[in-house]
Amino acid sequence: MGGLTIKSTLGLALLIAVISACSDKPDASSKALAIINGKEITASEFDLRWSQIPDYARKTFAGPTGRRKFLEELINHELLLQEAKNRGFDRDRSFLERVERFKERSLLERLRIEEVDVQVKVSMEEMKAYYAANAATFTAPGEFRASHIVVKTQDEAFDLKKRLTQGEDFATLARKLSLDLFTRYKGGDLGFIKKGQTMPQFEKVLLALKVGETSLPVATPFGHHIIKLVERTPGAPLSFEEAKEQVREELLNEKRRQRYDEFVAFLRSKAKLRVADIPTPVSEIPAASPAAATP
Repeated sequence: MGGLTIKSTLGLALLIAVISACSDKPDASSKALAIINGKEITASEFDLRWSQIPDYARKTFAGPTGRRKFLEELINHELLLQEAKNRGFDRDRSFLERVERFKERSLLERLRIEEVDVQVKVSMEEMKAYYAANAATFTAPGEFRASHIVVKTQDEAFDLKKRLTQGEDFATLARKLSLDLFTRYKGGDLGFIKKGQTMPQFEKVLLALKVGETSLPVATPFGHHIIKLVERTPGAPLSFEEAKEQVREELLNEKRRQRYDEFVAFLRSKAKLRVADIPTPVSEIPAASPAAATP
């Protein structure tokens, strides 16, 4: 009996030791693949960054040495980021303001998705009724004459859109700012385009534009585009089945606009809102006539 107790005790002690050894073993995902001036790049961080590589860029890191090449890119990225911080770029006022604008847009985008996009649905009956009322507008795309301006960053593209909204000339801005040298000196003119001749994300926006309308920024591997539809040559009428997705999108957009207006009205109705008169700028105040100024 005593021998059995001793053996049981030794067995339990060995089991505890094995469990302890296993629990002390470091998690493979926390292993540092590189340490740059004290900053670690762990296996889990590497995997996350690897999963975020866009499909079009994956060929850059193909083959047996691809992951090593990607790690070198991460190391270079971290070195450059550390240098930028060492120079105080992250404390620069204009940088911090751009960060705030980005945060604002991200927050508004999430709110729009939750309170507008998720709330809006369309039924097949609504789609058929909408098609019947607007059948003449649903035609196969013929050719599109379009222009575009390509800039490097999203912030530059939003600034460009604002300038266009304020009345600046599209062709003039294209000649000054566009990164597409092939179209830059033609005022951004792409000529006539048929469906399927451009990148999917570019074409999707182009198809939704009205003649004379400019898009919001569109991201592609070449940069951020502002697209203008100059001319559209209509094609043959589409059946409901052919136009179904276009009908769905147009109807969804109408409902989204309505839902957005209702949501904003609701927020205003419950807000403690005070609005003061906007003072007239001094430059717009009529000057007193000489006669009126004479005592």
